[in-house]
Amino acid sequence: MFLPNLKINKSIITPYVLLPGDPDRVELIGAKLRNFEIKKQTREFKIGVGNYKGIPITVCSTGIGGPSTAIAVEELINAGAQVLIRIGTCGGAWRADIPIGSLIIPTASIRDEGTTREYIPEGFPAVADLSVTQILIDRARQKDFKFFVGINRTHDAFYGNQEAITKWGSYLQEKRWLKEDTPILSSEMESAILFTIASLRNVKAGAILAVNAEPEPLKERIFGNKQEVTTEINPAVTERIINKMIIIALEAMFILSNK
Repeated sequence: MFLPNLKINKSIITPYVLLPGDPDRVELIGAKLRNFEIKKQTREFKIGVGNYKGIPITVCSTGIGGPSTAIAVEELINAGAQVLIRIGTCGGAWRADIPIGSLIIPTASIRDEGTTREYIPEGFPAVADLSVTQILIDRARQKDFKFFVGINRTHDAFYGNQEAITKWGSYLQEKRWLKEDTPILSSEMESAILFTIASLRNVKAGAILAVNAEPEPLKERIFGNKQEVTTEINPAVTERIINKMIIIALEAMFILSNK
């Protein structure tokens, strides 16, 4: 079977798949694998296969946003993928207590995008697989990396407006919430699509995100502090955080493969 958009034979794909957004990060991940080889590159999709502690791993970039992520995930599952972990960046966190350099492990993602609405109505949750999430948490704790666990938001517009963000914190203006903070830790453009399709297709999926910008607190934003959405402070800082994230994801895959 030939995968029509990934432009690769089904037999190339392994059951364990890492999903960076950026095609350039495929080889960054590949550097940590044995016998890694790029098998195909077409459009935003760069695909490589290597070996981690005896486990064959596929690495496939998804590009930015929902539609291309859905294409990649669908075709990878059609080719036999059973465990898929997104490893990406989320810019600045939505809470002041989550500094740059942290990792976020989403338990679920808000479906603030359009792609999954073409699959199933909005009431269906985009939830990460419990076993994958727990193993990512365990690995991050064992490595003593700073990480946070909670809800992520997935959206469509890279250059969206303030109202698209502040609607998620408008309740915080009410008196009874003044001592509370948002449970939404981060915002990016792919996780909800992965979680939703994986649930519908009965495979396991999780995500781990690198916080590579200073905090952009939602609570401050809804009280009038209009902040720019910053996707990156420094490429070198991003690379350091991503390397931590890759290590955790690979270790998680190894554990999952032995369950």
